[in-house]
Amino acid sequence: MAEGAGCRCHFFFLYDGSKVKGEGDPTSKGICYFYPEETSTDNQELLCGQLAGVGRCVSEISASPVRVLRLRRHKFAIHTRDDFFWALGCSPETPTTSVCQLLDTLINLFCFYNGSVRQSYQLQSQETLATRWSRYLLHVLAGPSELHLVFTSLSTIDSTNVDPLLLLKAALILQSCQRCPLVLAGCILFRGRVVSTQMSPALTMKVMVHESENFKAQSPKGPSTPCYFDDAVSSKSVFLTAFELQYLQSAPVEREWWSQTTPTKDPPLRHNLSRTPSDSTSTESAPSDPSSSPKVSFSPRSSTNPCPSSPNGATSHGTEREAPPNSNADISNRDGVERGRSDSSSGVEGKNIDANRGGTDFRNEESQDHTRGKDKTVPVYADDNLLVPMTLYLHRVKGLVLALLVEPHFLRDQAAMEEVYHSCLASLNGLEAHLRSVPPGTPAAARPYTFAHYDREQGTLTTNLSARAGRPPEPPFVTAASLLHSHFCNTETLQEAIIRNASAAVYGVRSVAQETYFAQHGAALVNSGVPDHRDSAFSLPAKARHRLLKHGVNLL
Repeated sequence: MAEGAGCRCHFFFLYDGSKVKGEGDPTSKGICYFYPEETSTDNQELLCGQLAGVGRCVSEISASPVRVLRLRRHKFAIHTRDDFFWALGCSPETPTTSVCQLLDTLINLFCFYNGSVRQSYQLQSQETLATRWSRYLLHVLAGPSELHLVFTSLSTIDSTNVDPLLLLKAALILQSCQRCPLVLAGCILFRGRVVSTQMSPALTMKVMVHESENFKAQSPKGPSTPCYFDDAVSSKSVFLTAFELQYLQSAPVEREWWSQTTPTKDPPLRHNLSRTPSDSTSTESAPSDPSSSPKVSFSPRSSTNPCPSSPNGATSHGTEREAPPNSNADISNRDGVERGRSDSSSGVEGKNIDANRGGTDFRNEESQDHTRGKDKTVPVYADDNLLVPMTLYLHRVKGLVLALLVEPHFLRDQAAMEEVYHSCLASLNGLEAHLRSVPPGTPAAARPYTFAHYDREQGTLTTNLSARAGRPPEPPFVTAASLLHSHFCNTETLQEAIIRNASAAVYGVRSVAQETYFAQHGAALVNSGVPDHRDSAFSLPAKARHRLLKHGVNLL
């Protein structure tokens, strides 16, 4: 486990209740994976049995899935699907929103690389899948800073010393790859960080798992492409949800409409894909009735839309959608048709349960309900049978990686592979050489202030907070920002807030798509128990607006 990660995740396990049906069946029989792995079997059985029992009991009584269970010393995010029961335990001080996001990210990562959870455990050994759970957990918790874990944000390159033309060049490389109709979207990564991406933050984070693994091992894993090219090219089978696929196939104007609609509305249907936004279909038609059970049809890609890519982040409007309750979906592509039915359980708000040693207290703590916020991370899509097999194509040039989501038959189309490979080879070599020559950022000196700026739409975090590898973290600022982030997520009407103790004060402000946090160092604080105009905490908003302008953050 990465340094500092253990303080954020104390427990994680997957429990299969279908293996423990009789009274004589041991609880250990249903434990598929448990972290920490060195935990004794008795303690694993105790925690899994208690949480699974309480969770299922309360779900039946309340007729809604439990999302959070609060014990005396831990807070557990819960997710149930069929007979599977997941739990991720962190300290009680961790924002409920962040805990639930981490658990959803873990489950989504597994499904992205392995497909159906039930089928995976039928086809592969429990030991093999346990290794993968451990890998995904390590990746999710190994963020560059504590704040990246709080916001579940992407790791991006530091663009302070990067020529903007290089970021534009990366975006143009991705667009040139989309001249091939079999290419859905892509991203460019450098040394494990995002340079440019056309995918949503959630999808980009999934792709980064495989890239990070290869970057550390310095050799491709998994099945490789036919030997048309050198060892720099590899591929990996992945699985997209129906709505992830539809989002990638939609035009930019439709993505904008999609991101602005409420979760109860159905996404726009994509009939024809055009190469330019001006040729895209109109999206002014009224959305379908959410009370109905529509059938969503996906047509094969006949042409490709070069999605505009934003440097250091995702597409401008990267919001993913949940499947509507009880909807049918017919997914067709050139290789065949898959059908599945979605489940409405992922869209139901859960309740927080405080399970102490003396019993269970049934309380609905709305202030802790993570679903009230407008977080970028999408909850798990409930029926994992609704997954579409795709291929992740990777072209590596030393520390630079071009990752493309392509249709499965792309690997059998030699002409398409040659077109993509040769069209971007020289550009990738040049981009890697320029990025490698960029000098590292100046060491963090004594800063007069600390700030963090989170962009929900792109899933990116800009901050001058020192990363773990350099200087030690700054717990007061991280703790204050975590608390304010939790309040912002739970209270839609809250726009600004100042949190302080006897020694420090942090100012937070949020808009529809962004959150910003600011702390001034060395300022005198007046803590007399009542508001005092001499208290420097009240000057933080003005100082934040002034100082953050040079970082490209406009709070006016």
